Amino acid sequence: MTETINATNLVNVSAKKEQAGADHTQSSESVEKEAENGNKKKVYPRKPKPIIPEGMSKHQWKKMMKRKRWEENKVQMRVARRQRLKERKQERKRKIQELKDKGEDYSSLLPAKKPKKLTVDEQKDTNVSIIVDCAFDDLMLEKEVVSLSGQIARSYSVNKRSPNRVKLVIGCFNKRLKSRFDESLKDYFKWDHNEIEFTENDLDKLFVGKDLSKVTYLSADTDEKIEELKSGETYIVGGIVDKGRHKNLCKEKAEKLGIKTRRLPIDECIKISGRKVLTTAHVVELLIRWFEYKDWTKTFEQVLPARKLKDNKPRNKEAKD
Repeated sequence: MTETINATNLVNVSAKKEQAGADHTQSSESVEKEAENGNKKKVYPRKPKPIIPEGMSKHQWKKMMKRKRWEENKVQMRVARRQRLKERKQERKRKIQELKDKGEDYSSLLPAKKPKKLTVDEQKDTNVSIIVDCAFDDLMLEKEVVSLSGQIARSYSVNKRSPNRVKLVIGCFNKRLKSRFDESLKDYFKWDHNEIEFTENDLDKLFVGKDLSKVTYLSADTDEKIEELKSGETYIVGGIVDKGRHKNLCKEKAEKLGIKTRRLPIDECIKISGRKVLTTAHVVELLIRWFEYKDWTKTFEQVLPARKLKDNKPRNKEAKD
């Protein structure tokens, strides 16, 4: 019985070898035919390994090259973006005209109107200062510094359009954040100095000889909530984008400086979907627009995006910057 099995195995092995030999012969013939017909396979040379500068990691080098490519192509990207916007506007106009011809409502297709920029005389001075503490430059990634610069620009726009003006101060304005403004937001030095002020000084220098009892650092890590905003007081907002990596950062800094901390009354007013940490721009806008409603619940509903709100009453649509 064993001899029969061994013989069978030998036959199978021999058959496989013959088949492999036949496949090889057929493959060789195919290659020869392709060569005769001039259909040779293209051989692509391997790309040379990149030369990474000494002292730089591969990850850092990739980020640098990505930034370089963006700089080289940003003009073309800007042109393409403008073209896309132009096409969208034309498409919206076409749809509006179609609905007009049918006598149907087209209001949902109309773009929201931005509130106009107000002059200092048209605004009411709240006598409140908001300081964005940007002393955390070293803790952020490059893209997070870019995000923070955009949030500061948005905060300025909100203050400029609000009927209630605050004194907006960007503290510890230096390092990569300042470089970002100098390179990409060059017109910031033309911004209205009645609406915003930039300073390189950190908080310890800004409050020399000042009454700290009228200063509050807003932090999501503290237990006591803020009830209302008071005239003559200063409120500090942490200028950092870190997706919650650094816990108790603002709270610990405030404690070292002897500044009291408070949190926004989020839990008492609304239900938030996801993390309860808000962006710097949202916090600044909440503080500015609180003076319109004097009601935290309504302010939250008007400022926070719908995706952040959970199980809340639908809000009125208002133009956003």
